[in-house]
Amino acid sequence: MKKALFTLLTLVLFAKVGITQVYDGDPQDSIIVRFSNGMPNYVADTATSPVWQIGVTHKAFFVYGSSGTRAMMTDTLNPYPVNANNFFVLKIHNGINTIVDFWHKYQTDSAHDGGTVEFSNDHGATWQNIMGACNSNGATCMPGVKTTNFYSATDTLGDGTPAFSGIHDSVIYSRFQFLIGCPEQPTSICDFTTDTFYVRFRFESDSTSDTLAGWRIDSVKIEYDLYVGAVPIVNKYNQLLVVPNPTTDFTFQFPGLENEEDYTIEVFNAIGEKIVSKPYSKKLNLNYQPVGIYYYKVTNGKDYYSGQLQVE
Repeated sequence: MKKALFTLLTLVLFAKVGITQVYDGDPQDSIIVRFSNGMPNYVADTATSPVWQIGVTHKAFFVYGSSGTRAMMTDTLNPYPVNANNFFVLKIHNGINTIVDFWHKYQTDSAHDGGTVEFSNDHGATWQNIMGACNSNGATCMPGVKTTNFYSATDTLGDGTPAFSGIHDSVIYSRFQFLIGCPEQPTSICDFTTDTFYVRFRFESDSTSDTLAGWRIDSVKIEYDLYVGAVPIVNKYNQLLVVPNPTTDFTFQFPGLENEEDYTIEVFNAIGEKIVSKPYSKKLNLNYQPVGIYYYKVTNGKDYYSGQLQVE
């Protein structure tokens, strides 16, 4: 069957990556992990995952077309080894309809070696492939994991694992989203209301030796999507007027709420660690915390408020 020119161009550009599914409402409050100095607390100890290294690449395949000077990759100098099964983990504070974007390239033995992206909503006890049972691509705004420029469920390694595999010699901007869903779809097979997601990038290879570059991830961006009306588990989602914001004295003033004794407030740092959990009050002090970006959640179990706080 003859394909339209647009379809051909799409296939040339994105090879074995999927169609657009991520729902952009009003993405904001983004954090970018660039794997440069000052960002190691986002990443699991790579000493226990020797395939993965942070640094400047010495591989010609990665030098061309890659942005930045430092990145996370499967070895900065040598080809990836045989029988690899190593990963690094990002810990991500979950907002509303959290979106994770990343820029990457790969060169592997097609259908034998490659990279998978997995998530855990139970603090690492269990893991699911982004293209696993929770994926709901193609189902309008059905709750689930949505992807853009990703591998498909049929792009697999020899053991059947969906993965980025083969050769993609230009940088791909891939995205996935933990979509809670639209009002007309009130239930989900997966719980995306957890406070924290763990996301891991895992590289696998078989027993055949290759001299290929592997997988390089230039940077990762986390966005919190304020898609108004797309939260079926609560009756209201909004931000509160917090002043001053940003602040220089670590103190924020929150507004009064009707029946505020029924509310709680939680505050998370940029890597998803909960640093405050207490009954709601109009004054919040973040003394003893470093300057930076924080996120709050205020809820009474029915109404829900969330937003960003900044200490300068």
